[in-house]
Parts: sequence; C-alpha cells; structure tokens
Amino acid sequence: MYQKVWNKCYGGICVLNFFSLKGIRFESYTGFKYGRYLITTDEVGKIDRPYEVEIAFLKEDGLTTRESVKITYKDFKNRMIKGVQESYSGFALIDIDFPQFDNIPSLKLSNRDTFSVGAPIAIVGHQWEQNNLALKTGIISSHHIHQGKKMLMFDASMDRGNAGAPLIDAETCEVIGIIGQRLSIIHEEYKALMNVINANIESLKLSEGKLTLNDIDPIQVLIANQYQIKHLAQEVFRKASFTYGYALPVSYVCEFFDIAELEKDIVYINVENNKSNL
Repeated sequence: MYQKVWNKCYGGICVLNFFSLKGIRFESYTGFKYGRYLITTDEVGKIDRPYEVEIAFLKEDGLTTRESVKITYKDFKNRMIKGVQESYSGFALIDIDFPQFDNIPSLKLSNRDTFSVGAPIAIVGHQWEQNNLALKTGIISSHHIHQGKKMLMFDASMDRGNAGAPLIDAETCEVIGIIGQRLSIIHEEYKALMNVINANIESLKLSEGKLTLNDIDPIQVLIANQYQIKHLAQEVFRKASFTYGYALPVSYVCEFFDIAELEKDIVYINVENNKSNL
C-alpha cells in the first residue's frame, strides 16, 4: 500500500529551499503541484529576509533533481494568489506556470470532508538534514479546533522541512490535508518564547552603557546572554522531531477552486507504468 503511495505521489511533490543573499540555504519547506499551482504552508510568505527560492521536483529516489527553478523571493511572493495569504488560512497557493514543470504530474485532492480516526495516512515531505524527500506513515489520531477551523491530528514522525507537505489517504492516494508548522502547539510556545527574549533584549538596550563594573558593561553581557539563548532555542526548534502533527483539511483549499473545471486539464500519475498520463 505505501509503495503505491510513493509511486503515485512523489513526482508531484517538491522541495522549497530558501537562500540568503550570500547563497546560504537557511530554511526549507515542502509543497505539491495541483494544476498550475503549488500548494504549501502559508509560512513560506513570512520568512525573514530570504533572497532566492528554489522549487525542485525530484526523481524516484527522492534525492536526485528532476526539474527545478530558482527565482527571487520577491517574484515568489508576487506569484502567491491574492486573497489567500492576506488572512489566516494555513496554506498558500503559488503560480508555478514554468515550462520546466509542464510534465510534472499533479496530486489529486480528495472531495471528502470527513475522515475517520484510525484511518491510515502517509506523508511525503522534505527532510532538512538530508535535503531529500521521505515517506512517513501513520494514522489519523483525532480532530482538533485551531482558530475556529477543524484540523486533522495525526500520529507520524515529523521533521524540519515537512511543513507544507501533503497529508495523503494511504488507501486512495488522495491529498486530504496540508501539514502545518504553525498549527502545532510547540510552535505557538516557541513564538511566545521568542517574543519574551526579544522584549528582554529591547528592555536591556535601554540601559546599555549606563553602568560599568571594572570596565565591563553588565548590561551588554546580559544582552549577549539573551542572544545566545535565542540562538539555542532556534536550533533546538529547527532540529526537533515530533511524533504527531496537525494538518489543514484540503476542503479549505477546494473553496478557492472550481475543481470540476480545473481538473479537466490536470495530469495525474499512472501508477501502472509510473508515467504521467500526457
């Protein structure tokens, strides 16, 4: 069952790598193709000062690049579909109508709006440390309400880079949700910790230079200490692995599409010969 999920889905799932002006990769997410669009987490529109974005679809080994495009982050944000990222939605839509992606297949969205606890699921997501795609398996463990929206809670291992990945029905190979980083409780706690640290730094800076002991400014020492704690917290959060996660049901995405009309031109993977139906 899970080998079928991989064969049918990997081709339409991409890695989103974000680079600084100096070409250093400092963040990554997962996304998947649907028609001319890329569906991913809305976190991709809130990254701090990236310069360039790489969109890369991979071959069957999950590591070798099949097709890729690099664009500026400004262009990437300009390609985001308006009306989605302006309000909290949990996902983003990006126009990826590049000729390089013409033969990249789409994943199929489920038209169901209810999913049973205990149903088998799969996740194909990007792994930051290895810079590859990996298949994760698990079950729907519960349902959860977040900011007024009903979420799917699932049991499966999660790592940095998995946000934006499709939550897949293991039996039908259809996408039933989008993995969200911001949806996790630990992410909310991490943001609260960052807010406290940043507030501490700003408060300490107001007293900087007003007191010295043996030519040492203790306020500067405290500020340096806060930056060290901040850096440590960021590294722990980025490298943390989780045994559960949350996903936005794909029904919220379907609200932005005329599904019946759009799917007339969509290419899906043919599992029998592992080729696209062109």
